[in-house]
Amino acid sequence: MELSGQIERITFTNEENGFTIAKVKVHGRRDLVTVVGNIVAPTPGKIIKMQGEWVNHPKFGEQFKVAEYKTVIPATVYGIRKYLGSSLIKGVGPVMADRIVNRFGEKTLKIIENDIERLKEVEDAPS
Repeated sequence: MELSGQIERITFTNEENGFTIAKVKVHGRRDLVTVVGNIVAPTPGKIIKMQGEWVNHPKFGEQFKVAEYKTVIPATVYGIRKYLGSSLIKGVGPVMADRIVNRFGEKTLKIIENDIERLKEVEDAPS
């Protein structure tokens, strides 16, 4: 089965082996989905397309067990804001992410990748 969604928060991660428990906002579902499996460097805002299966944990209930996944670059302003605000870039937290995304909108990630000097256009942006 395939699910796609955006990581909202990390409940647990083992940096040695990548085992992660995360809450994911899945397209078409109202409630967050608990996702378990090996996800490298999970961060809130990261969008992932997952292959796996639904399992019912005796203590924690319904979970999606990830067999494999791919990272998808966020395309919406909300996704980019969440992605940047997750400490992806040193010195950029939620407030600075808001400023950057408010300035560049959906082009934010392309600007960071191709013309990072333009961040100087944003007040108090890291240099």
